[in-house]
Amino acid sequence: VEEKRKIAKFAASLINEGDCVYLDAGTSTFEMIQYINKKEIIIVTNGLKHINAIIENNINGYILGGKVKNRTRAVIGSDALRSLEKFRFDKCFLGMNGVHLEYGFTTPDSEEAILKKTAIKHSRCSYILADGSKFGEVSFVKVADLKEASIITDSEVEDCEMYLEKTKIKVVKNL
Repeated sequence: VEEKRKIAKFAASLINEGDCVYLDAGTSTFEMIQYINKKEIIIVTNGLKHINAIIENNINGYILGGKVKNRTRAVIGSDALRSLEKFRFDKCFLGMNGVHLEYGFTTPDSEEAILKKTAIKHSRCSYILADGSKFGEVSFVKVADLKEASIITDSEVEDCEMYLEKTKIKVVKNL
């Protein structure tokens, strides 16, 4: 939990007044909301849990429409994708199950993968929030190549030099 908090706090600090932001459903991105101190922003999310926290924090929020995944309370599917495709973002923040040198960013659910991929495509800057346990892991569906997003993590990465040849990594120690 402390790892996620450090990552979330740093990620939230990257948001500027006036930004339009996509926040992926997931525990790391949910943690970010409490640290967002900008009010003149717009956040779009596919996280049902997220939208309540966004509203409680007096931030302008949009929730994607579509099918709700029971276990994670993420909005997914073709309706969510159509909803997402109309937006453009300054920044997007995504959780990921796997971060691998060869296979890139991966997740176990194909419907979530297409939303994550589209969010990256529609964002000027994309960030993956990944604790140390995600590195070297490969999940079922590829979302993107490493070069398509920067990584925010809490721990030194094994083979860090090799990752840095493909992407940017910010290791958050203490905040």
